[in-house]
Amino acid sequence: MLWMALTPVFGIAATPPGPQPLSVLVFGGSGQLGSLVVRAALADGHKVSVFARESSDMKRLQALPVTVIRGDVREAADVERALRSQSFDVVVDALGRSESGVEFYEQAARHITRWAAPTGVKHIIHHGSVGVAESRAAYPPRLFPERSPLFVSKEAAEKRVRESGVTYTIIRNAVLRPLPAGQADQAMLLEDPLTFGAVSREGVARLTVQCFRDPRCTNRTFHAIDAGIQYR
Repeated sequence: MLWMALTPVFGIAATPPGPQPLSVLVFGGSGQLGSLVVRAALADGHKVSVFARESSDMKRLQALPVTVIRGDVREAADVERALRSQSFDVVVDALGRSESGVEFYEQAARHITRWAAPTGVKHIIHHGSVGVAESRAAYPPRLFPERSPLFVSKEAAEKRVRESGVTYTIIRNAVLRPLPAGQADQAMLLEDPLTFGAVSREGVARLTVQCFRDPRCTNRTFHAIDAGIQYR
């Protein structure tokens, strides 16, 4: 089902500001997508912390008013320490695996979800991929076999998020493309698991932050697309 009813909220218009800023922890906040989530959250007035390894390149966050929590998401103790460092309203999983194997995604989600509920996290927003579970039919068949191990790990990660006991939103993307120069961001969230298209990282970041407060994101799985961006 196309979620066109939310176009005014999840198309161009911003979510109305809430009464107080939220405390947000972004895993993968130094990366290409995660750093844009950080910027969008700061622009919306939220208090943002970033979980990053000691070796992470922090150039994308230079001069931004964020708290950096150092650790390795593959280490359960590091994740627990981060989540206990303060009370977080929202946790965003925008992780990329860099040199790690595909098992990284399930492992990271296992550690994040293990400690989210006990530390009082109210909302987990998980960035996933089209090709997982019921969205397999949307993925190009010729490309699926080589990416199948990745999708197995990402499906396991989504399962952990859904079973965490914490309110969740899963935002999948299929193809990430730069927003063409001079073109407006038209990214939106769709509920149809067979949707396959391109979206910009800026669009995904905006949609992520808009879901911080909107109850229509609660415990739902979406595909992010931008009809103005070609994926071929």
